[in-house]
Amino acid sequence: MPKKKPRLTPLETRKQLLLVESELNRVHLLNEVHDFKNEIHHLQQQMQAISSMASAAAKLAATFSTVGRAFSHRDEGGNKTSWISTLLDGVQTGTSVWLLLRSCWHKS
Repeated sequence: MPKKKPRLTPLETRKQLLLVESELNRVHLLNEVHDFKNEIHHLQQQMQAISSMASAAAKLAATFSTVGRAFSHRDEGGNKTSWISTLLDGVQTGTSVWLLLRSCWHKS
């Protein structure tokens, strides 16, 4: 004797459709949240890169200022400065800028 499959009433059919739709909406929301988290992470990386570049630019400006003072041959007290100490200060600043830029390039 063959079994008859029970038929769903229109109300039960509607309920099943709503459950499937709810599950699809949940999965879609989870995907959007995941995409949003990825975008936030990407923005954080960009902000860190911008911050590093701004810091490098500030150090570069300080280097140019140091070089400008070196050509004036006077310090803040009006005394002559040693061009060797000025050169060493410039090299030290340039090295730190180079290392900072190199670390930014390696992160990218």
